[in-house]
Amino acid sequence: MYQKILVPVDGSEHSKRALQEAINLAKMTDGTITLLNVQTNPSAATASNGRVEQNKPLNEAQKIVQDAGIAVNTVLLQGNVVDQIVKTAKDTGSELIIVGARGLSKFEELLLGSVSHGVLEKAPCPVIVTR
Repeated sequence: MYQKILVPVDGSEHSKRALQEAINLAKMTDGTITLLNVQTNPSAATASNGRVEQNKPLNEAQKIVQDAGIAVNTVLLQGNVVDQIVKTAKDTGSELIIVGARGLSKFEELLLGSVSHGVLEKAPCPVIVTR
């Protein structure tokens, strides 16, 4: 039951709650967590001082998972957030994706779409959306 859990992280409170849910589940199933951070601005990834800042959410989340005694992998990618989450889930054989909901209104979701909605539509495995 859900040995491989994928958690996209961006440092927001929403992703921190998703991470805590993943930790709780991984403890129960003796699972592993893959942390993913997706950069949408390619120029930021090439900035010499940007690299450390971009990895900050990933590094912080990795420390939290390690401190909880859970095996963890990290992935840093660029591109469309939804597409990279779905691709990473497939590439890593993830059995579950846990994402944080940003709490978009229905109007905002219609205009902008949302990461959680996109992942729910395209994911190759079950998805838990946390609030």
